[in-house]
Amino acid sequence: SFLVWMHHMFLTTINLEIKTLMMATTIGISLPFDLMVFALIYTMVKGRVRFTTPFLFSLGALVLFILGGITGVFLGAVVLDYEFRGTYWVVAHFHYVMVSGVTALIAGLYYWWPKISGKMYSEALGKLNFAVYFIGFNLLYFPMFLAWETPRRVFHFSEGMEIYHQVATVGAFILGFSFVIMFATFAHSWVAGPRAPENPWEFSRTAEWAIPSPPPLENWDGRPSYASGSLEFVDDSAAATDGGVVHGQETAAGTHAGDEEEHADHASIWPLGIGIGTFTFFLGLTGLTPYMVDFAEGTDVPPEGLTGTGAEPNIMYPVIIALGLAILAYTLFNFGREQFDAPTMAIAERWPFEGVGNTKFGVWVFLASDVVVFGAAIGAYIFMRLHMGWGEWTTVPFASWPGLLNTYVLLTSSFTVILALVMAERQNKQGLLATLGATLLLGLTFMGVKAYEYGVKFSEGEYWWYGIEYSIYFVTTGLHALHVILGLLVASFMIYRVWSIDAYLEDHRPVEFFGLYWHFVDIVWVFLFPLFYLM
Repeated sequence: SFLVWMHHMFLTTINLEIKTLMMATTIGISLPFDLMVFALIYTMVKGRVRFTTPFLFSLGALVLFILGGITGVFLGAVVLDYEFRGTYWVVAHFHYVMVSGVTALIAGLYYWWPKISGKMYSEALGKLNFAVYFIGFNLLYFPMFLAWETPRRVFHFSEGMEIYHQVATVGAFILGFSFVIMFATFAHSWVAGPRAPENPWEFSRTAEWAIPSPPPLENWDGRPSYASGSLEFVDDSAAATDGGVVHGQETAAGTHAGDEEEHADHASIWPLGIGIGTFTFFLGLTGLTPYMVDFAEGTDVPPEGLTGTGAEPNIMYPVIIALGLAILAYTLFNFGREQFDAPTMAIAERWPFEGVGNTKFGVWVFLASDVVVFGAAIGAYIFMRLHMGWGEWTTVPFASWPGLLNTYVLLTSSFTVILALVMAERQNKQGLLATLGATLLLGLTFMGVKAYEYGVKFSEGEYWWYGIEYSIYFVTTGLHALHVILGLLVASFMIYRVWSIDAYLEDHRPVEFFGLYWHFVDIVWVFLFPLFYLM
């Protein structure tokens, strides 16, 4: 994104060589998508087209994507980009590309709704939904191409542009109403819809339609295979007497009577609870603005141009936050107590991760996503510091020793985590408790030093709104501190599990996974320490 999208908004300080590079990357990124579009069109031409609701949304997604792609090619030319950058042309182009994906997701929702619910929906309502959705979206965003001379985030339009913005406003209401139709369609289907047939799509041959709708917990009676050219279910057990094949045309029964111990239990309610708790927590955060305004106004140096919403602080929102945290704590605790022991599939493609277990691979994927998070924060710091002048940047921490002390603390905690893994491998309960406890204490020490450091800055009247240096410092180090807190919560839970049920002595992998996370947090600090404390 640094090399493609950024130049649609910023061109002033970019030299010609970089502009040329961005032109090449913008054109280059369109090439694989051109192939994808041609593949989709050719698939449709060679397919057996039925104008059902899922197909209409799929076709609409393709049309929107083509329009978004064509208008993006204009932005690849440096000369045109000078005119289009930061205008409503970019806004329209972006939404045509992004909402094409949303349209395809809605198509998938209509396609698999019978599988999810076991009920059919009204095709008339579905097609009405598509018509209103497609008309509303194009009324909303296509006029923005015509009003391309309007800069983004400008509320006073030039003469002759009002009509385009008025049409877009009407389109926005129509598009919003289309979602009311969609939810009403699904609600009517759920309450009064007819029973879905085994396969409501005449030409579909994929495996999910070979079982009842909604699907039973254990899905198929055998391993789905297309090795023969058609769908069949293969029994990989040694006791199979019929060659191991059960034809896919036969609907699978719900479960195996004698193989329950081989099935993974994926019917947990706790992920839903985690989602509800997270939603409740963030709902409470939306009402904290009056509290933050009052806090900022009471400081020695309030932010310039501070304006509140006019709302008075409402105790309801802190209560909602507390409720969300309580739900999260309860559901996460019970989710952690569940035993997940899925059987390994006898036949599956594992390259190139055949040497890595599924859970460890998931941890690595999570850490990779966290690299992106911290990379964005550190990248913003470096970008802004270079822009202001590296030597002109104000060092925010009052001294370097708190950062140095915390560096030693975290590096030591990495050592205690390694010792915890060794103790788990040796099945030494007391040693495991001691090393996890030492890691917990070292993490609390880190947070204590960080709290002291923040307290000194606050006592001096320096907050995150004091300047760009302070904003980046508090956001980046605060993000890291949040990761430390989450690690401490996990360590506390693991100590409880070891103490109560002798966990991780027979299977030490959770200790290893926690260690990977903790080492990552320590490595991030190794970068933050010199950037914020020494340079």
